[in-house]
Amino acid sequence: MLIGVTPQSRSTEGLFRTKIWGLLEPYVQALESQGASIVILPPQSLDGLPALLRKLDGVLLPGGVDVDPAHFGEEPIPEMGEVSLERDTLELFVARYTAQHGIPTLGICRGIQIMNVALGGSLYQDLPAQGFRAVQHSQKAEPPVLAHSLEQIGPSPLNKLFAPRFRVNSYHHQALKDLAPGLRVVAAAPDGIVEAVVLEGHPFYLGVQWHPELLPQQWGLFRLLLEAAGRTVA
Repeated sequence: MLIGVTPQSRSTEGLFRTKIWGLLEPYVQALESQGASIVILPPQSLDGLPALLRKLDGVLLPGGVDVDPAHFGEEPIPEMGEVSLERDTLELFVARYTAQHGIPTLGICRGIQIMNVALGGSLYQDLPAQGFRAVQHSQKAEPPVLAHSLEQIGPSPLNKLFAPRFRVNSYHHQALKDLAPGLRVVAAAPDGIVEAVVLEGHPFYLGVQWHPELLPQQWGLFRLLLEAAGRTVA
């Protein structure tokens, strides 16, 4: 199965300063462990993207920097972090396209936020600043420590992998606020923050707020993406 992944960037140093677009190793390891072949989807002209996306069996939208609040009609608050306009443009297009054309898609952390904004939802720009302090969503401990529990809500692909209540890691300060039309909440944290969504009527459009790529015991989520990709191809 050929899975397209949108990348993160870092700036080079020295005379020729530019950006390098690539993938963090845990995403590669998690996808390859389930038999995926991986292609990177760097920022590019949107005109040619549909032809490329039609060749893919599935898409992964990974974690990363904050989403620019201009995309959901808000001004940035002081606690908002770094944004990437190039990545926003790419990922919002990809998330809309895969939603509209039934391409299996998994969103992780920033990825679930992109899914929600792409389809018309909004975000909390900073959870502590906007009143959410009961649960530590930006954990200090490194993997494999788990930060907090989730409660599953109704049927979803998560039912195949997890108990009704299970624990996850947590490395975010933004989160879903107003839910986009068509998305359904399928897991939430004890303070009510949305932790997973699916798109009704779509073969596989799943967003999760935590980082399963850092937890080999949760790599089954990537298997679900590959299984959905196989069904779509068949």
